[in-house]
Amino acid sequence: MTIRQDHCPVCDGRDVAELIRRERLPVMQNVVWPTRAEALAAPCAPFALGVCASCGFAFNRRFDPALMVYDPRYDNDVPSAVFTDYYRSIGRDLGARHDLTRAPVYDVGCGKGTFLDVLCATVPGTRGVGVDPSCAPREADADRPVALLREMFRAELVSERPSLLVCRHVIEHIARPVEFVRAVVEGIRRDPEVPLFFEVPDLDWIIDHEAFWDFCYEHCNYFTRASFVHALERGGVAVTSSKTAFGEQYQWAEGAARTTGEAPAPAGVAEFVERVTRYASDEQRRIASAREKLRAAGETGPCVLWGMATKGVVFANLVDPDGTLLAGGVDVNARKQGCFIPGSGHGIHAPEWLTTLGDREVTVLVMNANYTDEIRARCAALGVPARFEIP
Repeated sequence: MTIRQDHCPVCDGRDVAELIRRERLPVMQNVVWPTRAEALAAPCAPFALGVCASCGFAFNRRFDPALMVYDPRYDNDVPSAVFTDYYRSIGRDLGARHDLTRAPVYDVGCGKGTFLDVLCATVPGTRGVGVDPSCAPREADADRPVALLREMFRAELVSERPSLLVCRHVIEHIARPVEFVRAVVEGIRRDPEVPLFFEVPDLDWIIDHEAFWDFCYEHCNYFTRASFVHALERGGVAVTSSKTAFGEQYQWAEGAARTTGEAPAPAGVAEFVERVTRYASDEQRRIASAREKLRAAGETGPCVLWGMATKGVVFANLVDPDGTLLAGGVDVNARKQGCFIPGSGHGIHAPEWLTTLGDREVTVLVMNANYTDEIRARCAALGVPARFEIP
């Protein structure tokens, strides 16, 4: 069945330009497979990025929500000191501005609950309630004051007045983002002063850094700061502030339930559409150039990816779909090690695997520059002769 969305899911605009196309992407890059055969047969689907000329919202016109299965197999955890420090920085920032200890913090789309665990450790006295269909449900206790509910979010799951409601890296996965935001706001409608905190990837960063590996099927939505604020406002949020974070790869928006007024129109839409159009016109050349660089590097030693989540999985599928240029990938998430990524079937290994690749220099493609120092230190500790490249 052919699926093509002709109107903008945020403003219902009909002037949508289709600019970036992928004939085949893994449907869920954060689900890995126990055998290469299963990984090669993993569900894949086409991707077509449309950009609305009215509000600047970008979305996958070919997205089919029926293909998405968020269950316990789904795993996007990043067990990294760098990322944990980032979580702590969010916790310190929120704790300095809100009294998080007077009532539970609700986390909509909490994953395995890692962010809430770090938040509660960073701000002593905080309690958390996480909601996510992929989590392992648990009760809160004195040692771990975070309860997890394995549920798709519904407003009625917010059973206590929160001190804060968090929704991080969820809205980019939702086919109807405005409707979802309305449901989140409905959860605190009886207490409209409850602060709201949202976080999503930043589309401006993707375009500015020509990061073609950041366009994936799981993320059906792509937000600039302007289109993110616009979508939240249409969903009933009175946005009070927004900014970029994590090396400008992410963006935050904060606010509360909006009780009056209309969502303001976003600015700079025409200029943004022109930027995306220029990026799209040259994307295939950049993918081909990345492939040639891998071939050249492979003549001196094995090439590997470090970071087999969204960035690594998409890069491998676009640049080395046949699995002939990359020796495999490294990921510090132990639950992924020994498994294979969907689509291209590249293997996922622990860092120690690098010591088995022989004496030649290893080219390590660092899929997220934020982790470069951490990766260099790990390779040095292992005694691996390596040079490090950021795609």
